Amino acid sequence: MQALLHLRKQGRFFGFALSALLAAASFLAASGDTGPISTVRHFLFDAYQQIAPRARISAPVTIVAIDEKSLAALGQWPWPRDKIAALLRAINSHGPAAIGVDILFVEPDRLSPDRIGDGARDAPAAVRDWLAQRPSNDTLLAGALADTPVALGVAGLETETQVGPLALVVQEGEPAIHRLRPYAGLLRSLPEIDASALGHGLLSADPDLDGVVRRTPLVAHIGDAILPSLELEMLRLAVGANWITLNGGASGAQSVTVGELTIPVQSNGMMWLHYGPHDPARFVSASSVLDGGVDPEMLASKLVLVGVTGLGLVDQPATPLVSRMAGVEIRAQILESIFDGTLLRRPGWMRWAEAGLTFLFCGFLSLTIPVVRPRWTPVIWLVGGGALAMLGFGAFAFQGWLVDIVIPWLSGSALFLLLLAAALAEADHQRRLYKRDLEMQREREAKFAGELEAARRIQMGILPDARLIRDPHGRIDIAAFLEPAREVGGDLYDLFLIDEGRRLFFMIGDVAGKGIPASLFMALGKSLYKSAVLRDSRDIAAVMTVANAEISRDNSEQMFITAFAGILDIESGLLSACTAGHEAALIKSPGALTVTWRGAGGPPMCVLDDFDFPGDALQLKPGAAVVLITDGVSEAMDPDGRLYGHGRLIALLDALPDGMTANAIIEAIHADVKTHARGAEPSDDITLMALVWRGAEQG
Repeated sequence: MQALLHLRKQGRFFGFALSALLAAASFLAASGDTGPISTVRHFLFDAYQQIAPRARISAPVTIVAIDEKSLAALGQWPWPRDKIAALLRAINSHGPAAIGVDILFVEPDRLSPDRIGDGARDAPAAVRDWLAQRPSNDTLLAGALADTPVALGVAGLETETQVGPLALVVQEGEPAIHRLRPYAGLLRSLPEIDASALGHGLLSADPDLDGVVRRTPLVAHIGDAILPSLELEMLRLAVGANWITLNGGASGAQSVTVGELTIPVQSNGMMWLHYGPHDPARFVSASSVLDGGVDPEMLASKLVLVGVTGLGLVDQPATPLVSRMAGVEIRAQILESIFDGTLLRRPGWMRWAEAGLTFLFCGFLSLTIPVVRPRWTPVIWLVGGGALAMLGFGAFAFQGWLVDIVIPWLSGSALFLLLLAAALAEADHQRRLYKRDLEMQREREAKFAGELEAARRIQMGILPDARLIRDPHGRIDIAAFLEPAREVGGDLYDLFLIDEGRRLFFMIGDVAGKGIPASLFMALGKSLYKSAVLRDSRDIAAVMTVANAEISRDNSEQMFITAFAGILDIESGLLSACTAGHEAALIKSPGALTVTWRGAGGPPMCVLDDFDFPGDALQLKPGAAVVLITDGVSEAMDPDGRLYGHGRLIALLDALPDGMTANAIIEAIHADVKTHARGAEPSDDITLMALVWRGAEQG
C-alpha cells in the first residue's frame, strides 16, 4: 500500500521511468514471431484486412482454373499431359504476357501412349507398335512449355536434393542471402518437362501456426543460390528481363527489382499479403479455353495462372478474409498487389516506431492519471487506446503499413492498472484521512456546541425573569422575551425594583454585533449599568452618563451598545427615560392610538466617552402599555428581503384590544414577526419587553 501511495505521489517520475522500460521491452518483444503476443498481433492485422480489404483495381491476372466444370467436361484429374499441353498452347494463342503453372509434374504420365503400350502385352502386335511409335505425353508437354513463356513451379523441401536450373538472381548492396528463408532441397517436375520451361519459381508458402497464410517468400535461398517465387518469375518473363535483383541493406533484404519494377520486402525476403475478397471475375474455366469459348481479352497481355481449383483436389489454406482460398488465387492476389502497388509493409524501423508509441502512450498516461480524479482515469485510458487504434488503422488504410498497436496498448494498460491502483490507494488513504479529520471536526464542533449551549444557558440565566417582578398592589404587569439569532446573542434587557419597591428600573439594549463577542460585551454592559443604577438612581439621565463612562473604559474592542432605559414610579405612573441611539419606546394608552416616545436622547453608549445624556419624563395613563423592541424586530426580513418595519408594528398595536396583559402583547408581536418572516432565517437577535401600568387605584 505504501509503495502504491509513493508511486501515486511521484506518479510522473515513476511513470516516465516505467514508460522507458516498457518501450524497451516492447522493442524486444516485437522481434518475436511466436507466442501469445504474436497471436494477438496477427489477430490485429487480420482485423485491419477484414475492415479494409484490398480493392481489385487493374485486374492484370487471369486464372485458368481446372475447376468442377472442366472436370465434368474433360474427365477426372489428373488429365493426360497432352491435354495440359493443348491447354497451354490454347492460352498462348491469345498472347499472354506470361504463364505460371501452379502444378508439379513429378511422375511420368501414366496415361501416356508409351506407358499404355508397356501395359498392353496381350494386345495385337500392330496396336503395340502403334502405341510405341506415338510420342509420350510428357514430351508433348515439354514441347508446349518450350514454345510458351511459362514459369514452372518448384516446391521447397527440408531434405537435400539436387537443385537444378534456377532463374538468375543477383545481389546489390549488403549481402542479404543469409536472412532469407532457407530450403535444403527442391521438389521439381520431371527433368524433361522441367528443363523445357523458360522460368522456375517457388510455390511454397509457409502458413502461421494457426494455419493462416499471411506472408509468403518472394525470394528464398537454397545453398548459395537465391530462389525467386513463381510470381517474380512470371513478372521477369513478362518484362523480358534476364535476371532479378535482390537489394540488401544492413538489416537484410530491402527490395526486389524486376526490370523497372521495385518491390519492397521484409528483411527475410517475405512479403505481407494484402487480400481482397474472392472474385469470380478472376477465373476462366480450362474447358472454355480448350473449346474456344473464352473471351480473348481475358488472356491477351495478361499474367495467366494455371491451377487446379476443383474441390478435394488441392489444399486450400485459410486467409485473414476467408477460411479457405485456393492457392492459385492467393498467387493471383500477390501479383495484383505488386502490380497495383498495394503491398503491405512492415519495415525494420517499425520496431523502433512501436517502441516510441509505447513510450508516448505510457507517458501520456503518466502525465494525466496522477493529476485527475480516479473516476476519470478509465476515460483517459480509453481516449489513449482509441488514438492508438486510429493511428494503427489509419497507417494501414492510407499507407499500407502494418503497425502493431498491441504491445503499446498492453504496455499502457499494465501501466494504467498500476497507476489506477496507486490512485485508488491514495484516494482510500485520503478518504480515511478525511474521515478521521471529519470525526475530529465533529468532536470539536460537538464540544464547541456544548460550550455554546452552556454559554447560552449562562447568558439567559443572567437575564431577569419578568414574572418574578411582583408589585403587591398589582399596579404593574411586566413581560420580556429574548431570542438570539445564534446560540448566543448581543441583545440585553434588565428590570428590577428600587427604592424598596416604590420604583421600577427597566432597560433594553443591543450590542453591535452577534455571537460570542457580543454576548460577552452584553454581560459586561448589563453588569456595569446595573451597578450604576444601584449606586444612584435619582436621575435616569445621570445613570446613563455614568454607565456610558464605565462601559467605555473597559471596551478594548471598540464595541458599542444602543439602549433605552427608564424608571417608572409605580405609585404615580411617572415615567423617566433616556435613549442612547436605540429604538424609541412605543406607548399605547387605552382608547388611543399608539405613539412613539419623543424624549431627548443621545448616541449609542461607548461612542462618546464623556457625553452627558439628557432625560425626559412622561405621565402614563392607567392601563397604558410601554413596548420596547430591538432592531431584530423592525428589521426582520421575509424571503423576498422585505423588512417588518415600524409601521406594521404600530398597526398591530393599534389593532390590539385594551386591557391585554404584557405577556399577551409580546406573544402577539412575536407571532406577527414570524408570520412576516415566513421561515426565513433571522438576521439579528429579537428582544421584546412590555410594561403595563394599571394605575394607583389598583392598590
